[in-house]
Amino acid sequence: MNRRRDNIRPLLSAARQLLESRALLAGLAIVAGMAVVAVLASALLYPGAGRAAHTLSPPGGPEFTRNAVGMSTSDASAADSRGGLPSVTTVPYWLAKQRQARMTTSTAPDLPADEAFPDSASPSPVTPTTVSTTNLVLSAGQTPLAGVWSGTASMLADYLLRDNPRPSFTVPTSTLAELYVTYAAEVGLRADVLWAQMIHETGFGRYGGDVAPAQNNYAGIGATGGGEPGCSFASAEAGVQAHIAHMVAYVWTVSPAAWANAQTDPRFDAVPSRGSARVLSDLDGRWAVPGVGYGARIERHVDAINRMRP
Repeated sequence: MNRRRDNIRPLLSAARQLLESRALLAGLAIVAGMAVVAVLASALLYPGAGRAAHTLSPPGGPEFTRNAVGMSTSDASAADSRGGLPSVTTVPYWLAKQRQARMTTSTAPDLPADEAFPDSASPSPVTPTTVSTTNLVLSAGQTPLAGVWSGTASMLADYLLRDNPRPSFTVPTSTLAELYVTYAAEVGLRADVLWAQMIHETGFGRYGGDVAPAQNNYAGIGATGGGEPGCSFASAEAGVQAHIAHMVAYVWTVSPAAWANAQTDPRFDAVPSRGSARVLSDLDGRWAVPGVGYGARIERHVDAINRMRP
């Protein structure tokens, strides 16, 4: 009898170990199943998780972040040196607009002024497909006003500061240049031309005439001479927008941006003929009266700016 019990005990022990191992495997299977369920639930509840870091909207899309003055916190030249679109938060808005215009018209050459608008009586409203990047400079005031300038804000600032290292603007010159490049790109006008006009009107930021630096009036808007100081704007940004909006009234029959209107520029509706200016010389006798050679004088600054290296 004892011998039988001794023979049965190993069998019972082996059976017990088998049952315990099966219980362990069952437990592991349950845990693994719970993990799979958790992963599937997370994917259903948060379908965008794990992809946000790789999402990049087209240039100018909603994922381009902008600060109070409309720029990202990065430096434009750094983005250029890396090439392409480095990331969502490192591409300045104006640079994205330049690239957007370049992509939509990459095969279209810069046109002379008399070919830019075939129907001179009614220039077309600006759209991304009708504006190309450009740094074309002609002569005798024939440089076009429309386009997205292909240069950088640092080029604008450097040109001014070489002549006047201490301008009287209410913001740093680099900040002012960024504002011009940003808002000019939004409406399809050339930042180099607008900056050159600002330089002409303010004497490289020295002022000294009827308009005072604190007015943030960069183009003599409303200043008609004889001590009339013209319009004043609450900030440098507002002043830049007013300048560009005033040019919009001369160049485009339909405003291409919601902010380019009479609320931004008090003289917007005073422009006698919308869409009447295609080149710089068209501003003679319009922006400036009598204005003989007004556009050509601005054009000399445009030429000098574009001879600078980025």
